[in-house]
Amino acid sequence: IRSGQLPFSLSQVELRAISATLGDTALQTSMIAGLIGVILVMLFMILFYRLPGLLASIALAGYMAIVGIILANLHVNLTLPGIAGIILSIGMAVDANVIIFERIKEELKLGKTVRSAVDAGFNRALSAVIDSNITTIIAAVILMFLGTGTIKGFGTTLLIGVVVSMLSAIFVTKFLLKQMIGMNIKNLWLYGINATKEDAKNA
Repeated sequence: IRSGQLPFSLSQVELRAISATLGDTALQTSMIAGLIGVILVMLFMILFYRLPGLLASIALAGYMAIVGIILANLHVNLTLPGIAGIILSIGMAVDANVIIFERIKEELKLGKTVRSAVDAGFNRALSAVIDSNITTIIAAVILMFLGTGTIKGFGTTLLIGVVVSMLSAIFVTKFLLKQMIGMNIKNLWLYGINATKEDAKNA
Protein backbone atom coordinates (compact mmCIF):
# COMPACT_ATOMS: atom_id res chain seq x y z
CA ILE A 1 0.00 0.00 0.00
CA ARG A 2 2.80 2.42 0.88
CA SER A 3 4.94 1.57 -2.17
CA GLY A 4 2.91 3.83 -4.50
CA GLN A 5 2.49 6.71 -2.07
CA LEU A 6 3.59 10.11 -3.44
CA PRO A 7 5.97 12.08 -1.23
CA PHE A 8 3.89 15.21 -0.58
CA SER A 9 1.83 16.71 2.21
CA LEU A 10 -1.12 19.11 2.28
CA SER A 11 -0.80 22.56 3.76
CA GLN A 12 -3.42 25.31 4.02
CA VAL A 13 -2.55 28.17 1.67
CA GLU A 14 -5.80 30.21 1.63
CA LEU A 15 -9.15 30.11 3.40
CA ARG A 16 -12.27 31.91 2.10
CA ALA A 17 -15.77 32.24 3.51
CA ILE A 18 -18.64 33.01 1.12
CA SER A 19 -21.30 35.20 2.72
CA ALA A 20 -24.80 36.17 1.61
CA THR A 21 -23.40 39.15 -0.31
CA LEU A 22 -22.58 36.78 -3.18
CA GLY A 23 -26.25 36.00 -3.69
CA ASP A 24 -27.14 39.67 -3.32
CA THR A 25 -24.64 40.59 -6.04
CA ALA A 26 -26.03 37.88 -8.33
CA LEU A 27 -29.55 39.19 -7.73
CA GLN A 28 -28.58 42.76 -8.63
CA THR A 29 -26.71 41.57 -11.72
CA SER A 30 -29.73 39.56 -12.87
CA MET A 31 -32.04 42.55 -12.45
CA ILE A 32 -29.67 44.75 -14.46
CA ALA A 33 -29.48 42.08 -17.17
CA GLY A 34 -33.27 41.85 -17.24
CA LEU A 35 -33.60 45.64 -17.53
CA ILE A 36 -31.13 45.72 -20.43
CA GLY A 37 -33.07 42.93 -22.12
CA VAL A 38 -36.36 44.82 -21.75
CA ILE A 39 -34.84 48.00 -23.23
CA LEU A 40 -33.46 46.06 -26.20
CA VAL A 41 -36.84 44.40 -26.75
CA MET A 42 -38.55 47.80 -26.70
CA LEU A 43 -36.07 49.18 -29.23
CA PHE A 44 -36.66 46.19 -31.49
CA MET A 45 -40.44 46.61 -31.29
CA ILE A 46 -40.21 50.32 -32.10
CA LEU A 47 -37.79 49.87 -35.01
CA PHE A 48 -39.64 46.94 -36.56
CA TYR A 49 -43.30 47.82 -35.89
CA ARG A 50 -42.91 51.60 -35.43
CA LEU A 51 -46.13 53.09 -34.00
CA PRO A 52 -47.62 49.80 -32.74
CA GLY A 53 -44.21 48.92 -31.31
CA LEU A 54 -44.10 52.23 -29.44
CA LEU A 55 -47.55 51.61 -28.00
CA ALA A 56 -46.57 48.06 -27.08
CA SER A 57 -43.51 49.41 -25.27
CA ILE A 58 -45.72 51.80 -23.29
CA ALA A 59 -48.03 48.91 -22.43
CA LEU A 60 -45.00 46.81 -21.47
CA ALA A 61 -43.78 49.52 -19.09
CA GLY A 62 -47.23 49.62 -17.52
CA TYR A 63 -47.22 45.83 -17.28
CA MET A 64 -43.92 45.86 -15.37
CA ALA A 65 -45.28 48.46 -12.96
CA ILE A 66 -48.44 46.40 -12.32
CA VAL A 67 -46.42 43.22 -11.75
CA GLY A 68 -44.18 45.09 -9.31
CA ILE A 69 -47.19 46.34 -7.36
CA ILE A 70 -48.73 42.85 -7.22
CA LEU A 71 -45.48 41.24 -6.06
CA ALA A 72 -45.04 43.92 -3.39
CA ASN A 73 -48.59 43.49 -2.07
CA LEU A 74 -48.27 39.70 -2.01
CA HIS A 75 -44.85 40.00 -0.30
CA VAL A 76 -43.20 37.72 -2.85
CA ASN A 77 -39.45 37.36 -2.30
CA LEU A 78 -37.54 37.89 -5.54
CA THR A 79 -35.04 35.10 -6.06
CA LEU A 80 -33.05 34.35 -9.21
CA PRO A 81 -35.67 31.85 -10.46
CA GLY A 82 -38.37 34.40 -9.60
CA ILE A 83 -36.68 37.04 -11.75
CA ALA A 84 -36.38 34.45 -14.52
CA GLY A 85 -40.14 33.91 -14.32
CA ILE A 86 -40.79 37.63 -14.71
CA ILE A 87 -38.44 37.91 -17.68
CA LEU A 88 -40.09 34.89 -19.31
CA SER A 89 -43.52 36.48 -18.86
CA ILE A 90 -42.19 39.65 -20.51
CA GLY A 91 -41.20 37.49 -23.46
CA MET A 92 -44.74 36.08 -23.55
CA ALA A 93 -46.15 39.63 -23.64
CA VAL A 94 -43.87 40.57 -26.53
CA ASP A 95 -44.77 37.35 -28.33
CA ALA A 96 -48.47 38.21 -28.07
CA ASN A 97 -47.85 41.69 -29.46
CA VAL A 98 -45.83 40.29 -32.35
CA ILE A 99 -48.67 37.92 -33.30
CA ILE A 100 -51.21 40.75 -33.16
CA PHE A 101 -49.08 43.21 -35.12
CA GLU A 102 -48.28 40.69 -37.84
CA ARG A 103 -51.98 40.02 -38.25
CA ILE A 104 -52.64 43.76 -38.50
CA LYS A 105 -49.93 44.13 -41.14
CA GLU A 106 -51.48 41.29 -43.15
CA GLU A 107 -54.86 43.01 -43.05
CA LEU A 108 -53.34 46.33 -44.12
CA LYS A 109 -51.57 44.66 -47.05
CA LEU A 110 -54.94 43.35 -48.19
CA GLY A 111 -56.07 46.95 -48.60
CA LYS A 112 -58.22 47.36 -45.51
CA THR A 113 -58.43 50.62 -43.65
CA VAL A 114 -56.37 51.06 -40.51
CA ARG A 115 -59.40 50.83 -38.24
CA SER A 116 -60.77 47.65 -39.81
CA ALA A 117 -57.26 46.13 -39.99
CA VAL A 118 -56.72 46.68 -36.26
CA ASP A 119 -60.09 45.11 -35.41
CA ALA A 120 -59.58 42.14 -37.73
CA GLY A 121 -55.96 41.67 -36.65
CA PHE A 122 -56.88 41.49 -32.98
CA ASN A 123 -59.80 39.15 -33.62
CA ARG A 124 -57.71 36.76 -35.74
CA ALA A 125 -54.77 36.74 -33.33
CA LEU A 126 -56.84 36.46 -30.15
CA SER A 127 -57.22 32.67 -30.20
CA ALA A 128 -53.49 32.08 -30.75
CA VAL A 129 -52.56 34.50 -27.96
CA ILE A 130 -55.00 32.96 -25.48
CA ASP A 131 -53.94 29.39 -26.32
CA SER A 132 -50.23 30.08 -25.86
CA ASN A 133 -50.77 31.90 -22.58
CA ILE A 134 -53.15 29.30 -21.14
CA THR A 135 -50.64 26.50 -21.73
CA THR A 136 -47.99 28.55 -19.90
CA ILE A 137 -50.44 29.29 -17.06
CA ILE A 138 -51.13 25.55 -16.66
CA ALA A 139 -47.41 24.84 -16.39
CA ALA A 140 -46.97 27.68 -13.87
CA VAL A 141 -49.82 26.38 -11.68
CA ILE A 142 -48.29 22.89 -11.67
CA LEU A 143 -44.92 24.34 -10.61
CA MET A 144 -46.61 26.33 -7.83
CA PHE A 145 -48.42 23.36 -6.28
CA LEU A 146 -46.00 20.52 -6.97
CA GLY A 147 -42.70 22.39 -6.89
CA THR A 148 -40.63 23.21 -3.82
CA GLY A 149 -38.40 26.10 -2.83
CA THR A 150 -37.16 28.22 -5.71
CA ILE A 151 -39.21 26.21 -8.23
CA LYS A 152 -42.39 27.34 -6.50
CA GLY A 153 -41.15 30.95 -6.60
CA PHE A 154 -40.49 30.63 -10.32
CA GLY A 155 -44.01 29.29 -10.88
CA THR A 156 -45.55 32.10 -8.80
CA THR A 157 -43.87 34.97 -10.63
CA LEU A 158 -44.44 33.26 -13.99
CA LEU A 159 -48.17 32.87 -13.28
CA ILE A 160 -48.59 36.47 -12.17
CA GLY A 161 -46.53 37.78 -15.07
CA VAL A 162 -48.27 35.75 -17.78
CA VAL A 163 -51.77 36.68 -16.61
CA VAL A 164 -50.92 40.39 -16.45
CA SER A 165 -48.99 40.31 -19.74
CA MET A 166 -51.89 38.63 -21.55
CA LEU A 167 -54.32 41.26 -20.30
CA SER A 168 -51.83 43.98 -21.20
CA ALA A 169 -51.32 42.70 -24.75
CA ILE A 170 -55.03 42.14 -25.43
CA PHE A 171 -56.63 45.16 -23.77
CA VAL A 172 -54.06 47.87 -23.11
CA THR A 173 -52.30 47.69 -26.47
CA LYS A 174 -55.62 47.57 -28.33
CA PHE A 175 -56.90 50.55 -26.33
CA LEU A 176 -53.79 52.58 -27.16
CA LEU A 177 -54.02 51.67 -30.86
CA LYS A 178 -57.65 52.73 -31.01
CA GLN A 179 -56.75 56.04 -29.38
CA MET A 180 -54.12 56.64 -32.04
CA ILE A 181 -56.60 55.71 -34.78
CA GLY A 182 -59.00 58.24 -33.27
CA MET A 183 -56.29 60.85 -33.83
CA ASN A 184 -56.56 60.06 -37.57
CA ILE A 185 -53.07 58.58 -37.92
CA LYS A 186 -53.39 56.58 -41.15
CA ASN A 187 -49.87 56.57 -42.58
CA LEU A 188 -49.17 52.90 -43.28
CA TRP A 189 -45.43 53.39 -42.81
CA LEU A 190 -46.09 54.14 -39.16
CA TYR A 191 -47.75 50.72 -38.88
CA GLY A 192 -44.70 48.86 -40.14
CA ILE A 193 -45.55 48.77 -43.85
CA ASN A 194 -43.35 50.40 -46.46
CA ALA A 195 -46.25 51.66 -48.51
CA THR A 196 -46.27 54.33 -51.20
CA LYS A 197 -47.78 57.73 -50.60
CA GLU A 198 -50.76 56.82 -52.78
CA ASP A 199 -51.45 53.67 -50.75
CA ALA A 200 -51.23 55.62 -47.49
CA LYS A 201 -53.64 58.23 -48.87
CA ASN A 202 -56.17 55.58 -49.89
CA ALA A 203 -55.96 53.95 -46.47
